[in-house]
Amino acid sequence: MESRRRVALITGANRGVGKGIALAFAEKGYDLFLAHYGEPEKAQEVIEEIQKRFGREVHTYDCNLAVAAEVEDLFRAAVDAYGEIDVLMSNAGVGLEKYLTYTTIREMDNIYQTNYRAGIYLATMVANHMKEKKIRGSILFTASTRGSFEVHPDDALYGGMKAALHRSAQSLAREFAPYGIRVNTISPGCIDVNPQGHKDGSYDQQMQEIPLGRIGRGEDIGYAAVFLSSEEASFITGINLYVDGGINCGRNIGLDNPYNPAGIKGSGVGVLD
Repeated sequence: MESRRRVALITGANRGVGKGIALAFAEKGYDLFLAHYGEPEKAQEVIEEIQKRFGREVHTYDCNLAVAAEVEDLFRAAVDAYGEIDVLMSNAGVGLEKYLTYTTIREMDNIYQTNYRAGIYLATMVANHMKEKKIRGSILFTASTRGSFEVHPDDALYGGMKAALHRSAQSLAREFAPYGIRVNTISPGCIDVNPQGHKDGSYDQQMQEIPLGRIGRGEDIGYAAVFLSSEEASFITGINLYVDGGINCGRNIGLDNPYNPAGIKGSGVGVLD
């Protein structure tokens, strides 16, 4: 008897972490519904790569997640396309590096609407869909190390909304646990989302500070998401999983490992040369 296909709805899937997540789910046999905002060419490139490499069915949808009505339309379009959704990966978000005292109300509203409200609202619709269809599904949010231990003075809103995602995910995990629906967050560390790296053209300093000695890839987040959505993780809900190369244990400061051939230095106040 042929098993029912599995479907993953992924937001922000046309680039960076979202693209890596889409590739990982496609590799593991999922058909995909991918949301993007105003980048149809990039979305088409992702479709073609997935179909060429993995032969999976893919639909894309252009929407502004800051608009509640468009979040509703996205959900309906995904259900219309496939009938059932097994996984939601709420990944889309916008960045903001700005001191809170200089942040405008409009910027505050945009971060809240895009990085928090959209994901939570979509998750409630998907969770109720899973409940009605008796799908023991998985709901995931892309959080961030900035939402917990990596506190910067200019990321109050970005980090604050990422922290809020995890706390709300815990409540959703409790609410939907009786129906076998699991809710978790994944917190990426430094991920290579731009082939050109940072403004200086490389991630050299970041690599030196990460205990595992490399920058993360979008697929690293994707494989973590696939695991948390699998039967092997059926007893895991309400957690925040760090996928950060070990920086949750602390960045490399000075020569942390005397047997490490690389001359590693950290950065910040009080660092020893």
